[in-house]
Amino acid sequence: MKLKGHLDEYSIHLHCRKLKIYGLTKATVIEMFKIVHAEYIEDLELSCLCLEDLDFLNPYLKQMSNLLSLTLDEIIYTLNIDDYRNLNEEKVITVISHLPTFHHLQELYVHGVIFIECLRCLKKPLEVLSFTDCDLSQSDLDYLPYCLNIFELRSLHLIDVRLSDLLLEPLGFLLERVRHTLKSLQLMSCEVGETHFNTLLPALSQCYQLTVVNFYGNELSLLFLKKLLHHTAKLSQLADELYPTTQECYDNRDVVLSHRLENFCSELLDILRAIREPKKVTFGTIKCSKCGGSYVYDLETQCCFFE
Repeated sequence: MKLKGHLDEYSIHLHCRKLKIYGLTKATVIEMFKIVHAEYIEDLELSCLCLEDLDFLNPYLKQMSNLLSLTLDEIIYTLNIDDYRNLNEEKVITVISHLPTFHHLQELYVHGVIFIECLRCLKKPLEVLSFTDCDLSQSDLDYLPYCLNIFELRSLHLIDVRLSDLLLEPLGFLLERVRHTLKSLQLMSCEVGETHFNTLLPALSQCYQLTVVNFYGNELSLLFLKKLLHHTAKLSQLADELYPTTQECYDNRDVVLSHRLENFCSELLDILRAIREPKKVTFGTIKCSKCGGSYVYDLETQCCFFE
């Protein structure tokens, strides 16, 4: 929070560029906006609130004409159990649809709950779209490629978003649409299996602007990981690559077999080296059931080490 405003005989006015509202009462919010100029806020985080709070904040959100980054963290539907039982999708959409249009928003981060309807409140195409620990439905995923506000994405991050029960053709179509602008792609701990990756590979191969990929936390066999690397090896702009280790690096109790990790990863790196000179490549395991830690093999050390 930066003090830039004027000080008169009775009040202080703050020109605040970054604001976090964490479960505040309505009375506190009213008092806060008496001294904070909403039009100067560029980075807003709304955390541990419910939908009715969003409705209450709407007049202040409308004043945030220069908002560039918005984070929605653990926005629950309602605090009242009876209201929760009676809540339906139509009511949720109604509240979200009342949100103002953000004309300059560039980055949207959503944690803990999914409101695809928020994308309809954007005027300018997003540069960053990030979903973490969200329940993404098939209808949500189907809508994404047709949203006009994300066709210039530079970063698409799906982290701890379960995709195993969904059809990923829409995600592949989205990657095709943003292939000329996308620089960072994270599908981390999303339960993306080999069938899902097969769906995405044709589109992934066209994302020639990618500089960062992160596929940690997904279960792939050695054979399929080789197939994936044959595709990413053609992406010459990649500067930071994070891949899961293969299923063959674990025993039947999910204990990491570090000697296998070293042997396999050396072979996997050769696939990349055959086509281009890799810059930063890391292979990481899930937590070992025996020691509780993770093992990593990277390009720099070219050996397996405990992390």
